[in-house]
Amino acid sequence: AEVKRVRLEQCIQLCQLEKDANQVNTWIRNGEAMLSATFVIPTCLPEAEQLRSQHEQFQLAIEKTHASAIQIQQRAESLVQANHYDPAAVRSVAETVDTWWHRMMTHAEDRHRMVTASLRFYKTAEQVYSVLDSLEREYRRDEDWCAGGEESEGTNRGAQLAQLLAKHQEKKEAFLKACTMARRNAETFLKYTARCSQHCAGHGDSNYRGPEAKVKALMEQLLKQENKVLEYWTVRKKRLDQCQQYVLFERSAKQALGWIKDTGEHYLTSHNSVGDSREETERLLKEHNEFKGNAKETREKVRLLLQLADSLVERGHAHASAIKCWVAAVDQGYKDFSLRMDQYRSQLERKLGIQVEETKELSLDRNSDPNLESKVKESTVKELNEEKRKSARRKEFIMAELLQTERSYVKDLETCIHTYMAELRNPDISRPPGIVGKELVLFGNMEEIYEFHNSVFLKELEKYETMPEDVGHCFVTWAQKFEIYVKYCKNKPESNALLIQHSRSFFEEIQHKHGVPHPIPAYLIKPVQRITKYQLLLKDLLACCEDGVQGEIRDGLEVMLNVPKKANDAMHLSLLDGCDVSLDQLGEVVLQDSFQVFDSRAIIRKGRERHIFLFELYLLFSKEMKDPNGKVKYVYKQKLMTSEVGITEHVEGDECKFAVWTAVWTEHGPTSENKIILKASSLETKQTWVKKLRQVIQETYFNSALSTLNLNKSSKLTSKLFSNRSSRDLEDSSQDEGLTDLQERVSVASFGSSNTTDSEKGTDPDDQTPSSQGEPFGESRRGARELCAISWRPAELVPPVVD
Repeated sequence: AEVKRVRLEQCIQLCQLEKDANQVNTWIRNGEAMLSATFVIPTCLPEAEQLRSQHEQFQLAIEKTHASAIQIQQRAESLVQANHYDPAAVRSVAETVDTWWHRMMTHAEDRHRMVTASLRFYKTAEQVYSVLDSLEREYRRDEDWCAGGEESEGTNRGAQLAQLLAKHQEKKEAFLKACTMARRNAETFLKYTARCSQHCAGHGDSNYRGPEAKVKALMEQLLKQENKVLEYWTVRKKRLDQCQQYVLFERSAKQALGWIKDTGEHYLTSHNSVGDSREETERLLKEHNEFKGNAKETREKVRLLLQLADSLVERGHAHASAIKCWVAAVDQGYKDFSLRMDQYRSQLERKLGIQVEETKELSLDRNSDPNLESKVKESTVKELNEEKRKSARRKEFIMAELLQTERSYVKDLETCIHTYMAELRNPDISRPPGIVGKELVLFGNMEEIYEFHNSVFLKELEKYETMPEDVGHCFVTWAQKFEIYVKYCKNKPESNALLIQHSRSFFEEIQHKHGVPHPIPAYLIKPVQRITKYQLLLKDLLACCEDGVQGEIRDGLEVMLNVPKKANDAMHLSLLDGCDVSLDQLGEVVLQDSFQVFDSRAIIRKGRERHIFLFELYLLFSKEMKDPNGKVKYVYKQKLMTSEVGITEHVEGDECKFAVWTAVWTEHGPTSENKIILKASSLETKQTWVKKLRQVIQETYFNSALSTLNLNKSSKLTSKLFSNRSSRDLEDSSQDEGLTDLQERVSVASFGSSNTTDSEKGTDPDDQTPSSQGEPFGESRRGARELCAISWRPAELVPPVVD
């Protein structure tokens, strides 16, 4: 009788659990319907702010649904622990709720990211465009920074111009960085907009295409404005450089005239006698020769100064007329001084009876000198030391190599397309049957790559010919377009296989027929080699630049380093088989690698090889296997949502191990017993994964939601567990400059302004069951309900856990 009574009670408990689970599933589906009904892509900042307000209300509305879903997990775990007669059915109920909740949470996470990205984009775009407009007006003003009059003791126009040049450089770096930020925010916004559109497929593709076109139009307008400002900046930089050249030239000219008028004139006026005796005359001649040695140094400076003036005037210097005036004054002053020196020497030599020969030891020779400017800088200006000059020459050489190899690369792509590809498409010649109609497999998207480089990128690179330290910005600006290389690299193995199997001799005949300098494999590998070449040249440039101007080059190098990484990630992801989530919904791969995986609960821990993919919302485990044809594939095993994952960085006994864990819900609250230990191939790999995992976890707004819910009998344990998880995850956040403001990554509860617990509202703090909280999408959520035309049906409330 007792056994029968217990079984009946368990049957009632299971029925009640199923009923309550169905109610929770209904609430979750209502939440999904609410997300779909309120889906709109903002096209301006006010719309983005309105969408954020609506999403905050939605987040408040699903808090209690979340609590109810967790209670289902608790009750299911309690029934299993109490030896329920049908544990499989109990677990099935809990898994159904879990599946529905994860589905809605994925949708909500993407919506949250889209809302945040839209706000960032429209705010940044508005601010950047305003700054660019202001800079354009400033740079278009015609200013003469040399018109400061005579330099006084307290002013130094040369130093002032050096400061102006430094500030001018800083402004350029700042507005280029701001434009890069706006561009990245736009890419992020469009990425999450596309993801949200997949969740709300019923809204139609046109709802996405319109806002997408507007964002792209805004970015195109911003790019035009950026290029315009950069052109004005370059003109202004040239004027500042010319003003600095003129000020330094003027100073040198004044110094030369000052020496002539002071030192030279003093000597000549104090030596107007040829002496009364031979001894005195010889002494005067000796003094004259000694003074002439000093005068020769001045002669050399004056000669170089006049040659520099000729060079500046020939190149159309802005202050050419003023330079000519100074040249005339210095030239005439020195000629007069030189003539008087020669006359005095002749008088002394005649007095001593020495035969007078016409000498021009102090005359000026103004023939051109190939090393003129460097000599002037060394002798008069002394602005640059030898190391800086070498660095400047090295940068010019690298930039010249970048442009020269880019032109050759475009020419090679053109040759390949117009010969090998054109012949393959020619129906009038005999072609191997295995490659007919497969030019897209064999050549990939080479035509698209050629079009980008020939029509866009080469011309953009040429704009930076005189600004090699800024060329990194060109790569950052067009980073999105380099995604075409990911597609090309992903296709390359299939292209190689097709070429080897069917068509090597066919293309050899084409090579001889057209006199093409290289065989087809050499052309097909060029896009891959080009990415590597960009990396090498940017690394060389980075080594030549000073710390203050490395930012854009470093960012450009990062773009180029990411291209092969993305291609490699895409190839590995294409091998994934059997996943219950589509590849489009998984999104981009953040990291992927092979690990040894250990079950922390096993008595004898035996490592299993697993290939793990980290996405923004999922940590996915797969097993590498081979199909009957020997082709490698990754068989899907399981996935964890990053919003529910915690990290333990150090595992005793091995520095390459770390652990990820998810909470197991019991009637006493959450525990971290469900732990998976991962062993990386190296310490560096482990550190990279731990850092990225923490970053991804922090960027999910559900990551600490559980800590804000005071659940039945477990509020303290819940708060402790998840606050520990959060604190561990936040340890490195202050050091990671790439992370955004933490306020934009908080939980569902803390995102809204009405984050009050039931105890604060005057309810019994110990009564935390859903029945005391009210229906998640009922009348108490009128503001949230009014967001969409969904009729929320009153529902029975979830009862407390049955002990």
